[in-house]
Amino acid sequence: MNDAVAAFPVGQALRDAREAQGLSVEDVANRLRLMHRQIDAMETGDFASLGQPVFARGFVRNYARLLGLDPDPMLARMVGAPAAPAPVSRDAPPPPSHWLTSPWLILLLLGVLLAAAVPIGLYWWLNSGADEDMPPRPMRNSVPLASAPPAPAVASSVETPVQTESGTADSPAAVEPAASAGQAEAASEPPAETPAATTSVVHLDFGGESWVEIKDASGRMLMRQLNPPGSSVDIKGQPPFDMVVGNAAQVRMTYNNRPIDLAPFVDVSVARFTLEE
Repeated sequence: MNDAVAAFPVGQALRDAREAQGLSVEDVANRLRLMHRQIDAMETGDFASLGQPVFARGFVRNYARLLGLDPDPMLARMVGAPAAPAPVSRDAPPPPSHWLTSPWLILLLLGVLLAAAVPIGLYWWLNSGADEDMPPRPMRNSVPLASAPPAPAVASSVETPVQTESGTADSPAAVEPAASAGQAEAASEPPAETPAATTSVVHLDFGGESWVEIKDASGRMLMRQLNPPGSSVDIKGQPPFDMVVGNAAQVRMTYNNRPIDLAPFVDVSVARFTLEE
C-alpha cells in the first residue's frame, strides 16, 4: 500500500485506502473528530482550506495513521513541504578546556603543598632524635650580655729615702712595700676554691606552638619539648646556653630579666644562637 501512496497524489491515496477498508467519510470524521468538509478537503488535495500548513500537515498525518499508512511520504509530497536541508559541514569544536588544567591552579596547588610541607618537615626534623648522638654543633650567633670584669691593678714599688746614722739622707733605695710580704705568703699558700658557677634564668612566653631545645655550658640538655600556645617556662642553668627556638616570631624571651630580641637570629622560622654570661 505504501507503493500506491507513492504513485498517487496524497488525497487520492487517502481516499483509496479509506474505501479499501470499507470506511465512510463520516466514520473517518468521527474517529478523527473532524468535520465532513475537512475530510473531503484532504481527499481532494485542497489543503489550503485547512488553514495554516502546520494544521494541514497534522490532519494528513493523523488520517494516514488511522488508515495504517506511512505519513512521511505523503507529507513530503504536500504543497509547501520543506525542502531537504542542505548538508552543512561544521568544523570540529575545540576540545573543552578543563579547569583542572589551568596553570594558575597548578601553581596555586604547588604553593599550598610547599607551605604545608615546610612546617611539617621542620617539625619532623626537630622531633627526630638523630642529633642526640652527634657532637654539639657550633652556633652561628651569640649574645654577650655582660663584659668581663676589669683586671685588678698591680701595686707598684715605692722608693723611700733611707736615713743613715749621721742623720743625713742617702740616695733613695728601692723598698718593697709592706704588703709585698703578705703577697708572698699568700702565694705560698694553696689557691682558694673557685666560687660556684653562676646560675642564670631563661624565661620564655609562647604566643604560638613552638619547639625549644636548650643546652647548658656542659652540653647537658635542659629542655627539649613542644610548647603549647599561651604557656611559659623558666629554665635555670650554667651559661652559655645553646638555644634552638622554633616558630620564633611567636616567642618572647628574657635572660636574667633582660629582654632578648630573637629576630636577628631567625632563619626561615627557627632561631639558633648562644646566650653568653
